[in-house]
Amino acid sequence: MIFKFILLKNNKYKKNNSLKFVTNPDSYSVLLIDDDAFFRATIERVLRNLDGIWQLNTTPDGLSALAALSEQGPCISLALINIDLPDLSGIELIAAASRHFPNLPILVITGVTDEGKFLSAIRAGAHGYLTKGIDEIFLQDSIIQVMQGQHPVCSSLTRHLFRLAGSPIAATDRKKSNLTPRELELLRLLSIGNSYAACADQMRISLSTIQTHIRNMYRKLNVSNQRQAIAKFNSSEC
Repeated sequence: MIFKFILLKNNKYKKNNSLKFVTNPDSYSVLLIDDDAFFRATIERVLRNLDGIWQLNTTPDGLSALAALSEQGPCISLALINIDLPDLSGIELIAAASRHFPNLPILVITGVTDEGKFLSAIRAGAHGYLTKGIDEIFLQDSIIQVMQGQHPVCSSLTRHLFRLAGSPIAATDRKKSNLTPRELELLRLLSIGNSYAACADQMRISLSTIQTHIRNMYRKLNVSNQRQAIAKFNSSEC
């Protein structure tokens, strides 16, 4: 079921069971993809404290979110996505939204703190990543920041970004194997359980290009299968 809330500064709101996004330049349409009613109430409170008129539309799962994006995508000002969805992968939803609406700000708000999911969400096109349970003031500030083109991330997750950047030793190891940045990205995605199709979607390249990268990686790493390649990746030999 899809709910619509028009949130005003004076703490009043209207509720309707139809999906309709406002187009007034002084108003903002927010699409929340989450089936948690308690968290929806949190977002309502946060939006009421922001300046302007904020309209909140909610969908409980990925399929209804895709339908909403297909119907009203250009009218949506901000997407708030929980990547732990009951039907689709939240990562795939982010990739689809980012691919079709590249100017749409996407802020992940989720209970998932896994490093692989966090990095995959950023690579798929998320502009920020927050964990549920954060202070509402921080959440409010993060919404403002992502609307301004910034990239808010919970401090507890920033260590993953530094790890991704790599140490000088890791950089030396990468040079030894001569893997390209895209090959390393593909290998990382495979190491956290992504299929070839999911990797192609997240990297925004064709499946045939993925297969070409795979052949080149195997040759450079002197391996014959994916398991061996991932083993070398996890042991920092590439």
